[in-house]
Amino acid sequence: MDLASNIDRRTGSSAEIPDGKAALLYERLKSDVVSGRLAPGQRLSEASLSREYGISRSPVREATIRLEHDGLIERQGMILRVRRRSAEEIIDIYRARVYLESAIAADAAARRTDRDARRLQAAVQAESQVDIADPAAVVAANRVFHDALAVAAHNDTLKSLQDRLTGQIAAMPATTLSHPGRWEQAHGEHQRIVRAVEERDSASARAIAEEHMSRARDIRLHLFNQQLTD
Repeated sequence: MDLASNIDRRTGSSAEIPDGKAALLYERLKSDVVSGRLAPGQRLSEASLSREYGISRSPVREATIRLEHDGLIERQGMILRVRRRSAEEIIDIYRARVYLESAIAADAAARRTDRDARRLQAAVQAESQVDIADPAAVVAANRVFHDALAVAAHNDTLKSLQDRLTGQIAAMPATTLSHPGRWEQAHGEHQRIVRAVEERDSASARAIAEEHMSRARDIRLHLFNQQLTD
């Protein structure tokens, strides 16, 4: 079944079909970029995407505009490409992520509810059960924690920015969490963040989150430089 048929089946309303198709295609293309199915530098076109996903060009255009806004693809004249990041861009993304995650952690400590605290505890407990030999499981567990932290912050603006930067980072080759010893270290940092949030210690939560993301940034740059020399 092609994408258009899938949307027709799910919406059940002709008035909702155009927006529904663009939204579903956006999620599908975003997943394909993040997973690497659409590789950095790969050339795209509205016509080829329309054929591949079995959908008209109008929702393709809407979806690609959203992906451009997310920073996952770029347009050069009439040509679309999956965005390839330079070292400078990677540094900028991680600098923003350091500021963002530290702000989220500080707000979580100040605003969290008892339910938020329980959700964060469940997230770090689940991390301890993850098979570190399974990169996808590790990435998923890490995402659950950071999503729970953002929910605890009760700041929709920060959550929206987090979602955008997470997509850009996820689209990069490999994951920093696969670096030797990093997952165990990150899990320990998550535990420290949760303790600070539970104690409503915004200053400590901010500092630990800043340290946490700074280490991820340094590993990402190491992986990038390693890729250049391979």
